[in-house]
Formats: sequence, C-alpha cells, structure tokens
Amino acid sequence: MAHLEPSPALVATLILTLAWVWAEECLGVAPYPDTLQIHGIALGRKKREPKCQVGEYLHSSGTHCCMRCHAGTYLAEDCPSGLQRTHCMQCPKGTFTAMDNILKKCISCQRCRSEFQQITLSECTEKKDTVCGCLPNQFQKTSNILFRCLNCSPCHNGTIRQKCTKNSDTICDCHPGYFLHKNNCNPCSSCNEEECKKDCDSRPRPPTSPSVQADYWGHTTLLIGLVAVLAVSLGLLFAVKLIKQYRQRVTTAIFYSCVSTQQPEKEPVSEVVMNEKKAVIVAPVPPQIENMWTANAVPSIAEQELPDCVRPAGKTQLPDNPVVLYTVADHVLLSRWKEFVRRLGLSDCEIERIELEQRRVRDAQYEMLRQWRLQMGQRATVERISYVLNQMELSGCSEAIQEALSRQP
Repeated sequence: MAHLEPSPALVATLILTLAWVWAEECLGVAPYPDTLQIHGIALGRKKREPKCQVGEYLHSSGTHCCMRCHAGTYLAEDCPSGLQRTHCMQCPKGTFTAMDNILKKCISCQRCRSEFQQITLSECTEKKDTVCGCLPNQFQKTSNILFRCLNCSPCHNGTIRQKCTKNSDTICDCHPGYFLHKNNCNPCSSCNEEECKKDCDSRPRPPTSPSVQADYWGHTTLLIGLVAVLAVSLGLLFAVKLIKQYRQRVTTAIFYSCVSTQQPEKEPVSEVVMNEKKAVIVAPVPPQIENMWTANAVPSIAEQELPDCVRPAGKTQLPDNPVVLYTVADHVLLSRWKEFVRRLGLSDCEIERIELEQRRVRDAQYEMLRQWRLQMGQRATVERISYVLNQMELSGCSEAIQEALSRQP
C-alpha cells in the first residue's frame, strides 16, 4: 500500500492557520489587519467589541457605546456614533422610569385600590411610581402590590405587648379569664377547643362581679390627694399674705418710731403757768398780736417735712456738684427711678420733657435731679432723698447713698 505524502501547500496552510489563531487568542492581534488570505480566499476575523463605561450601553451594531437615558425618560433612538448623544424622550403623564435605562417606553404607574382600603401616600411622577399605603391604625397584610389594609386589633380585655406596625398587627396579652383567638381576647366561657381550655385552666378566672370596695378605696385615695394639694396651696397663699402684712407693719412701726424720736420732750408745767395760759386763751387777742402770731406760727405736723429714719440729725442741702448727683443716680434702681423722682416732687411733664431731650438714660437721670434741685432750692436735701427712699422701702439704697456721699471730698 502506497503512503500518501502531504503536499507542501497543505502543510503551509495549516501552519499559517495555527499561527493566526494563536496570535489572536494569546496576543490579541492578528498577523493581518482584517482578513487572512489563504489560496486567494479571504477568511473573515471577528472584531473585538468595545468596553462601555458605567452609564453607557453597547450599540446594537457592536461598534460603539451610547449613553443611557436618565430617570424620567426612555430610549427613542440610539446614538449614530460614539461622539453623538442618544435621543431620549420624557415619559408621558401616567408613566415613569425610576433609573437610567434603555427602555423603548416608560412603565405605567400603578393605581391604589380602594376595594382593598388602600390610600395614595404620594402621587406618581415621571421618576417615581405611585406609593400606596394604609390609614392610621391599619396594617398591610401582604407586602406585594395587591396588599389589603386591615384594622389593628384594639386588644380589648387585654394589654398591648407590641404596637401595630406597617406590616404587622398588634400583639396582645389577654387578661386572666380570657384566651387569645385570631388576635382577639375572648372570655373563657366561650371556649370549646382543647387548646383554649389549657390557656383558661392555667390562668385564674376573673371575679364574677366587680370589686366595689377596690373602686371605693381608689376614688377615696384620689379625693384625699386632691384635698391635700388644695390645703397646701391655701396654706402657702395665707402664709405669703401674713408675711406681707408683717413686713408692712414693721416698716410702719419703724417709720413712726423714728418720727416720735424727733419730737422734743415736754417739760412739766406748773399750775400757775397753766392758769395763765388759760387766761390768755380766754382773753380777746388784739389784731396786731394775732397777726404777729399768725406770721410766726409753727407749721402743723401735716405741713412739716417728716424727718428721715436713717440720718435724723440735721438737714444737709444737696450740693450743686455733678459727682453727687451721679452718685444718687447710681444707687437708685433703674426700674423704680420714675417713681423716685415723682415722690421727690418732679412732675410727669418735666420727666417726659427731659427724656425726650436726653437720649442717654444716665444723662436723663442727672438732668432730672438737677431740675429738682433748682425747683426745691434749700429744701433739696439729702434727708429728703433718704425719706423718699424709705417710703419706697429702699432703705438699703438710702444707706448706700449716704455712705457714698460721706466719702465725697
């Protein structure tokens, strides 16, 4: 039998084919650009597809990448080339796309079903579907689109262990004498199954009639508490009132005790002198003497200026010194300044005029004291200021002013 020898052309063809496959698979290149010519026949080469980045997709021709359409739009036409944009259209009303896509049309919005007691929580937009939910005190029985809204169990004859949530009903713990059936607490008297009998037998039964005595003591305790609170409140109010009255009496007593200490003591008068005085009073008084007495008469107590309780010694006229006036202003409370100058004798018209002329509070205080000193003249004394402050129950301010003035050169 004769052996067939391979022709040189066939061997060369096999070698070239193997070399071309190895070069394409291992090196990623081919020895020829697009085709391989073997005996005049063009062998086609599969081109490598481009790798698209995030937010792009491969064109149907496989030659280039196109940008995806954004949420709220859909793909109307592919990009002609990698340098041109994809033609996207906005979703019509009643449809949406929630993310980047290459959809040929938008997705239809869902409709909340009233037959399942669903309500619309938010309307559908071009980028978001309709959101359906349930009313308060309701929960969704299932989590799919066709869920049904059911009312939360109120746990009558029981206590709530876990509150009702969006996707779960209330979890109840029944009172003694009741068993749980379909998340409702039913009385053990209606139990006909073995399972509920075990629960009812393991729990003490409630009394047949309500405990009147327990309710009585509960109401009595509440009433006693209310009476105690009312009594304590009235006691506090009464104590505050007594303290105010006591302070007022002490202030009045101190003031009149100071007044009484300023009055001169009466010397004993003999009977002869008393008889002479009676004779003088009974006898008619000539007009000249009566006029003289009237001119030199001592003013009554109502007309006299009451002495000061702090410094009853003498009358110290307020000097015409800005430092002194500012010292008085610094030691009187700003909240009671107008009351202070009114009691000194300054009219409201003068106070308002000075406030309008002097914008700064400290300058207005100084001007009010200066005007009062000019109006009063020699009667503008330190003792008058102390007397007014004592009337206002500001004896501390009075003492501070006198101490500050005593340090003035």
